[in-house]
Amino acid sequence: MFRSLSFRSLGIVAALWLSNASFAAAQQPGRDAAEEPTAEEEIFSGPQTGEEAAAFNVQGVFDDEAGKQLDFVAQAEGGPLLLIFVHQVTRPSAGVTRALSQYAATRKEDGLSCGIVWLTTDATEAEDYLKRARRSLGLKSPVGIYLDGPEGPGSYGLNRNAALTVLVVHEGRVAYNYAEVQPSLTEAPDILSEVCKLIGGEPPTLEDLQPRQGRRGE
Repeated sequence: MFRSLSFRSLGIVAALWLSNASFAAAQQPGRDAAEEPTAEEEIFSGPQTGEEAAAFNVQGVFDDEAGKQLDFVAQAEGGPLLLIFVHQVTRPSAGVTRALSQYAATRKEDGLSCGIVWLTTDATEAEDYLKRARRSLGLKSPVGIYLDGPEGPGSYGLNRNAALTVLVVHEGRVAYNYAEVQPSLTEAPDILSEVCKLIGGEPPTLEDLQPRQGRRGE
């Protein structure tokens, strides 16, 4: 009788444990594929080709622009504008942002403007990070922090799952849109090819955009 009850109790305990484990697994965050797209899935972020790129303000970070209100769209005055939204700071997103901003700096005299919009939940922390990491980030274009939340300007419809959203803007409208969960430097030449359609010149190759690291002793 005692053995029979023990086996029965063990069976009940096992059944309850399996049931609770299944429930717990179902409650784990991030398990819904629809919530977190993979790198292979196409995502949409920001106004699409032909749509308006509305003006908005950011707070400048570096040098004479520090603490000042900037409006990259208005400052471009309808000319070609490379507008980079940094949603997440990762090595790939930082690398692409660096490459785009450094190229844009070389084409400034050809009428190209560039603005980097830093999206964050904590503007003070973001400013401290940007100033601390300024040299390693290697950004050559104006940087501004969006102060009204990580979602960015409401009219832009930015996707919080993207690590990077890049807009090529001309005459106040989007000429090209790039958004990725896991951006890659190999895609930067395609973005800049769209820029060159507006300002002329041969688009840079991937080799042109890769950082040049000198050997020791050079």
